[in-house]
Amino acid sequence: MTNNCEKIRPYNDMWLDCVSNNLVAMLINENESYADLSCYMDSMYLKKVYQQSYSSEDIQGELLAEGLYYPKIEYSLELLGELIDTREEEFDSLDDDVHGCIKSALGEDCFVFVSVDRYFYPSGLNANKSHLYHPTFIYGYDYENQCYKALEDCMVMGRIDYFRIPYGSIDASCKFLLNEGKKIRLGICKVKDTAKEFTQRLQLPKLAESLERHLAGGQVYNKEYDLFYDSGMDALLTYTKEFNYLFSNLKVGHLFSNRALSYCQVHMRNQKIAQIIQESYCLDMAQIKHGYSALYEMWRLFKNKSYYLLEKQKKAPGLKHSDYLELNSLLMEITERERDTADLLLQVCRSVGG
Repeated sequence: MTNNCEKIRPYNDMWLDCVSNNLVAMLINENESYADLSCYMDSMYLKKVYQQSYSSEDIQGELLAEGLYYPKIEYSLELLGELIDTREEEFDSLDDDVHGCIKSALGEDCFVFVSVDRYFYPSGLNANKSHLYHPTFIYGYDYENQCYKALEDCMVMGRIDYFRIPYGSIDASCKFLLNEGKKIRLGICKVKDTAKEFTQRLQLPKLAESLERHLAGGQVYNKEYDLFYDSGMDALLTYTKEFNYLFSNLKVGHLFSNRALSYCQVHMRNQKIAQIIQESYCLDMAQIKHGYSALYEMWRLFKNKSYYLLEKQKKAPGLKHSDYLELNSLLMEITERERDTADLLLQVCRSVGG
């Protein structure tokens, strides 16, 4: 089977989440005008508050070891729902034609999310090691080799790539799911007919509101996880204060690596935002573009030096205080520039208005 869906490319310009990255890939596959879609989303630094109540005593230690106290960047994703139609199909048994439904949807130039347990993948981070249900994104199938063509981040966490999943892996996962009393669910997606090309204009009042929230900071509560988070500049300020302790207690490096990379990605995006404003409103954005370019380079240096220390820690556990000093100083400098550059952009947004 070959159709327009099979031309799709993985989207790795920045990490949104394992579903949203593939939805953006869908839109870009429809029209290249969606390549800078993330510039039209709000973004916010969020960092779990270290000292707070947890459901068990072990959770805090686990979060610390896995790097889950490092700031993450959360994007507003409502725009994706406005551009993509999704319908769900449910199955109570494998006797239902699950594969037929998937292939029929693919034949209609749709994409399909299937909840699959990565334990049953032929390879990958969780294959034959740990159970992890995951919304697998399928864009085609290979009848001859009896497998689906997917875009997955199962080989390197936080990076989407092409991946082939045997029909048997889907069957084994579905059986396991049904034995747990759950249903087989498919999410069938297609770009809306009204969204064949991206036509929105960057709204400066909306961007100003996002920048104001970023600069104001404060704590936010996540009801789903029953946890508090520092937001915006407060997330970075707290991170700077806690960095030595957090980094010295890190046991699993790949999550930290993903988040360190995301800080570089958001400032590559911010440079594009400045360019869009310059072209749309005929403004001189050179100083702001320089600020975000400098932040990109500073975060990249922070990422590389962090990776080096992590490797050093693996070979000879027990880093010295001096090993953290340069990184901590760099983080303080980054935090100051983050505030200054966001404030400059906010002033531009306010001066232009609508």
